[in-house]
Amino acid sequence: MEKDPAQFVEEIRANVAFEHLVAAIVSGAALAGSIFFVLDLTGLFFAGALSAPNLLALILRSLTLCIMVFLIGFLAGALIVTSLFKALEKVKRRSVWPYLAASIGVIAISLITLFSLPNAGAPEMALIIAVIAAGLFIAIDFGRRMTPLWRAVERAEEQTVGNLRRLH
Repeated sequence: MEKDPAQFVEEIRANVAFEHLVAAIVSGAALAGSIFFVLDLTGLFFAGALSAPNLLALILRSLTLCIMVFLIGFLAGALIVTSLFKALEKVKRRSVWPYLAASIGVIAISLITLFSLPNAGAPEMALIIAVIAAGLFIAIDFGRRMTPLWRAVERAEEQTVGNLRRLH
């Protein structure tokens, strides 16, 4: 049994969107690690605690944050964003705002989970800033990467249908 050509095209679009999302997640994870590193390095410098062991510990914590942001983003992308993309494509809603709202939700859930971990202590301000910045950057970067594709799809639909009036 073969798939309907429309379903086949829908799956291809979803796969392309997921690839762009993963690229945005990698960039956002690197941004989170960088922000955390710079803020904590500045804190160590001004506290007079800049030493080789502290610097090594900071590098490892920054890499751990980078990996965690990637894993959380990838999981959220696989579970939330892919189904959100498919639903929004069906109603032809192509903008970054729904993805930004989903990203804010994932950020909130991540931070709430982080605050509720037993024996973890209160997260540092640098960590909170890095997670928020990374989440917002991922959504905006995903929208930036998808905009040319969304416009190309809209042009193709206009050529197929004729005069298409956008309601949103």
